[in-house]
Amino acid sequence: MLADLDLLLIAVFCTADDLLPEKAKNAKRKITDAEVVTLCVAQAIMGIPSDQRFLAVAAKRLCHLFPALPKRPGFHKRRGRLTDTIEALIAEFARYSPGWDDDLLLVDSTPVECARSRETVKRGGASSLTDAIADAADYGYCASHSRYFWGFRLHGLFACDGTPRALQLTSPKDGERDVCLQMLARVTRTGALTGRPASWNSSDRGASLRHVRPVGRSRGGGDREDRTHEITGPEAQAHQAENQ
Repeated sequence: MLADLDLLLIAVFCTADDLLPEKAKNAKRKITDAEVVTLCVAQAIMGIPSDQRFLAVAAKRLCHLFPALPKRPGFHKRRGRLTDTIEALIAEFARYSPGWDDDLLLVDSTPVECARSRETVKRGGASSLTDAIADAADYGYCASHSRYFWGFRLHGLFACDGTPRALQLTSPKDGERDVCLQMLARVTRTGALTGRPASWNSSDRGASLRHVRPVGRSRGGGDREDRTHEITGPEAQAHQAENQ
C-alpha cells in the first residue's frame, strides 16, 4: 500500500469538492470549503494540534498543494462553521473502507476531562463558558485510572480494522448500554439488532451491555476481567444454530 500524504490529500479534496455544493464567490475568501476540509485532514495526520504551528508548517510542506493559506483566525472560524460538513464527510469517507460493512463491531469509551479539582469547576462555572461547558459537563468515574473526573465521555463504535462507525459525546452519567444502543441504531447493519452476527459487540470491562456478560479473570489473578465475553440470552441460541 502506497502511503503518500500528497495523494491522500488530493483524494480527500476531490471527494469533498464533488460532494460539497458550490457557493457564491467571495473576494475575501482565499480558499474553498473543500480546501479547508483537506487542511483539517492534513493537520490531523501530521499530528499538529496548534493551528498557528500547523499553518507555518503547511506553508513550507504543502505550498505546492495550497498556494494560498488562510490566517489562523480565519482558519479557525471556517473550520468551526464546517463542523457538520466535516462530520458528514467522515461518514462518507468511512464508506470506502472495508470495515463499513463489517458485522463485528467493537465499542469502547474514554473520559474527556475538563477539570479535576473543585476550584477549577467553580471557575469554569463563573466564566463565559458557562453555557458551552459548565452546563453540559458532569462528574463521572474512570475505572481505568480509578479516579473521578469532571467533563464528558466519548463513546465510539468501530469495525475490527479501525473504521469508525459511530461516535457520540455524552455526559459521564449516561449509561454505556443506552449509548451503545443509540449508536447501533445509527449505523448500517445487515440484520436486526438480535439474532444475527451483526449484533455481536465486544467491549472491555466497565461497559454494561445487554445480553453480554464478561467471564474469566486475568492471568495475573487480579480483579481485572478478561476481554473474553460470553453471549447470553436469545443471541446464544442463534449463535449456536449458525455454528452447527
